[in-house]
Amino acid sequence: MDPRAAFEKFADGKPCLDIDDLSCAVLAVFGVKFKKQDLRDLMSQYRRQEGQGIVLEAFLALVDERRRVFGERDFALRLFSALDVREHGFLDLRCFHEVCQDVCRPTAARATEIFHDMDRSKSGVVTFSDFEAYLAGDGK
Repeated sequence: MDPRAAFEKFADGKPCLDIDDLSCAVLAVFGVKFKKQDLRDLMSQYRRQEGQGIVLEAFLALVDERRRVFGERDFALRLFSALDVREHGFLDLRCFHEVCQDVCRPTAARATEIFHDMDRSKSGVVTFSDFEAYLAGDGK
């Protein structure tokens, strides 16, 4: 979604985005759900001190900056998005196994093992950060 349109849709007539609005707007623009802590960091970085949220100009700057970051990680993001068929912004074991079964049956036999290797926090979900670290060979 176009950043300006996302801002207008989720600000819903308000002059700025609060953290919940920001979460929806960045999901609409990037197709990836940001972690709550990442959203808090973005709010701190882009919110005007006197303001209660992020105004349009700051949101557009945020999107430009994130696009540069994601541009460097575009391949990983596209892979992650392809696996996230339900568009939740994360992968769970069941969904990951189904995608492996549909796309590459030999991989499906090892889907559980692969998933657990990717799930660094052992929370039962794989975030984009987890996925990116897995692709980079980070075994943490």
